[in-house]
This record gives sequence, structure tokens and C-alpha cells, in this order.
Amino acid sequence: MIILYLLPALGWGFMPIIAKLTKAKPINQLLGTTTVALLIGTLFTIIVRPPYTSASFLAALFSGCFWSIGQYLQFYSFQLLPVSEAMPISNGTQLIGTTFIAALFFGEWSNMKMAGVGTGGILLIIVGIIFTSYLEKKDDAPLLKTNKSKALSCLLLSSLALTIYVTLPQAFQASGAEVLFPQAIGMWFLSIVLSFAKRDETSWKQVRKNFGTGIAWSIANISLFLTIPMIGVAKSFTFSQLAVLISIYAGLVLLKVQKTKKEWRMISLGAALIAIGILLIGSIK
Repeated sequence: MIILYLLPALGWGFMPIIAKLTKAKPINQLLGTTTVALLIGTLFTIIVRPPYTSASFLAALFSGCFWSIGQYLQFYSFQLLPVSEAMPISNGTQLIGTTFIAALFFGEWSNMKMAGVGTGGILLIIVGIIFTSYLEKKDDAPLLKTNKSKALSCLLLSSLALTIYVTLPQAFQASGAEVLFPQAIGMWFLSIVLSFAKRDETSWKQVRKNFGTGIAWSIANISLFLTIPMIGVAKSFTFSQLAVLISIYAGLVLLKVQKTKKEWRMISLGAALIAIGILLIGSIK
């Protein structure tokens, strides 16, 4: 049963690594992911037959559009920065954004103790991100600095879009099975729109290579929906955010990123702080 609880983390943790291994352009990574997500979302909806309201359907549809914007920018950042460095920034800033929105607009921090624990968790995540990005040997090459600056900008904009993707359905009290299909429609539709702007980079051969990326994302998304009735939203979401640990270590090993012993120690310390921060925030939801 614990494997089911960890499936969201495994799916979302390995998803960027699978995408990176295909060596495809970001638009093809996005199209491959959303095509499979739409097919699986359609099949799931035919089987489950969830009820819909116009408000929840549209909220989920638009949240899917924001997901495509955010995910494209995240895929693009992988062209500039290793997955093991990009994902802590991406996951950490997303969690900070969704936590603050939940606290400020959805009233999830109802007392000072919750605010203190949540703020402490956020600070640990920020420090953890800094540690996971540590480089022992500084490279002052202007091109490298430019790439890192561009990657950081992409990741921050990506996290903004992905935060809206997460919180928009919640604002309209739409969740669970009723979100899955309209979100997939929005994801796929906007990926097609983006592909017209990137038509010179679009290759259906590369798109097909990224069907595995879409399967990983869909497994994570559906398994999260299945675990919520078993262990609740707080624990399910907390477990899913541990995907960042998988992205860090699997990214370093599978993508053969060279690190010094000191960098490994700093990365491990940062990963531990991020995990503690995630668990702290999860404990107050």
C-alpha cells in the first residue's frame, strides 16, 4: 500500500528525467506529455463518470492551460540547467506559492502556531534550495551566468503558472475526478497553440518519444486522486512533494552529472532541509 502512496512522488520525480533523456525540444516534450494525459484522462473519465458543473469545468480547463505554460517553461529551463538543480527551485517555489495562497485566501493558517510552523517550513525549503544549488568551483564564464539567469527567470515564471494551475480549481471548490478531464483538455489545447508558435521545432518523432513522460505524469496525477480518500489531502499532497528528492538524486545519477564530494554533502543537506520543510507544511494542512 505504501507504494501507492509514493506513486505521485515517483511519477512526478521521474517525469523531468524521462523528458531530459529523450533529448527533445521543450515543445515536443510538452506535446508528448499532454497527448498521453488527454488519452488517459478521457479513458479515466469514461470509466468513473464524474459529475460536472460549468464553473468547475471551466476552472479546471483554464488551470490546465496554466499547467502547459508552466510546464513548457520548466522543460525549457532543463536546456539551461541540470534537472537536479532546476527541480528543487521549481518544486520549492511552487510549494511556497501554493502554501501562501492557501494561507491568505483559503484560510488554512487559522492561528499563530500554524503560521509559525508554515513559515518555518518555507524558510527551510528556501535554505535547502540554496544548498542544492551549491557549486564548489565557480565558473565565471559570461555564457554560463546568462544561462543560469535565464533558467531562474523561466523557473520562477513556471512556478507562478503552476501555482495558478494547482489553486484555481480549489478556488471554485473543484477537485478529484471532476478536474482530471477538463484539465487535460486545457493542457493539450494550449500545447497545440504553443506548437504553432514553435512549428520549426515541432517533430512528431520527438513527440512520440515523450509519451513516456506523459505516462509518468498521468500515473502521478491519477494515483494522487486515488490516495486522497485513503489518507486525506494533507498527507497525499505532502508525499507527492517528495518528488523533488527523486528528481535530485535520480537526476544526478541517471543524467551523469559530475559533483565533488563537498557538493554531494551540500546537496544532501539541502535535500534533507527541503524534505523537513515539506513535512512541516504538510503537517498543518
